[in-house]
Amino acid sequence: MNLHMICQQYAGFRKALGERFKVNGSQLKAFCRAMGRGIDIAHVSPEKVNTFLVGNGPLTTSWYVKHNALRGFYRYAISRGFVKTSPLPLTIPKLPPTFKPYIYSHDELRRVLDSTGSCRRPRSDLDASVMRVLILLMYGAALRTSEALSLRIRDVDVSGAVLTVRDSKFFKTRLVPIGPNTVRLLAEYARRHDSRSRKPDDPFFVGRNSNPIPIHKFERAFQKIRMHTGLRREGGPRCQPRLHDLRHTSAVHRLTSWYREGKDVQRLLPQLSVYMGHTYLAATQAYLSMTPNLLHQASVRFERYALQEGNND
Repeated sequence: MNLHMICQQYAGFRKALGERFKVNGSQLKAFCRAMGRGIDIAHVSPEKVNTFLVGNGPLTTSWYVKHNALRGFYRYAISRGFVKTSPLPLTIPKLPPTFKPYIYSHDELRRVLDSTGSCRRPRSDLDASVMRVLILLMYGAALRTSEALSLRIRDVDVSGAVLTVRDSKFFKTRLVPIGPNTVRLLAEYARRHDSRSRKPDDPFFVGRNSNPIPIHKFERAFQKIRMHTGLRREGGPRCQPRLHDLRHTSAVHRLTSWYREGKDVQRLLPQLSVYMGHTYLAATQAYLSMTPNLLHQASVRFERYALQEGNND
């Protein structure tokens, strides 16, 4: 039976179960293109599958994303009798080291903001002012890149100082309170781009052509800014500071500030988890050991507590 037809049938099956099936769906489409649109599923060889999994570059986590999509697909195909065996490899390669987010210092953030003009190009859809607002918003509200770009005019309540982030990574909608500086920033941007004349469902952030800003163009522009500032760390291109690291930086800076202020971090951690839209508290707890500065603040806090307990004895 035709591979492409079975993939379509499988996609319909997964969506009928309530899944969005975006990531695995896109991987299966890429798999069909790589195998050839008219190929029969019985003619898909282990060699072809391995070539698709490995790709052109070094081994990355994308291998596991592809493998996960194909594993579910072939489990379905075998159960329906479309094929007898799976061509997937029996040996799973060792997972590469987990990417460590880059935590920007306050000085580095200032350098990034001062360099937003470096992304200005005659044919670019993004101007420096939009880049500046987006970068400050991602840091100030700890938003994911897709969340910032997906904001609609109706989602930005300047008078109420709150953002509505809809259908985020884990299919949840949440309210994100924002501070006065961020409110002023967004209000000024709204005035410049005449948001009142646009519809509530129109994108809040738009490029020079008044169209939504594609995420790949935003990320590419940010990389140009980063390179202009000279920010880099050891390792290849995949190890360099990313746009998404602004979100991690926001969380770490908030935790560090709480420690310095003597706040009860363990009590406040669930609140930060909700604010960031994490499904599990463990995802937020990972920030506690992310930087030496944060560990130092936690150590100072513990020493202060230990000395106090000792004096009480």
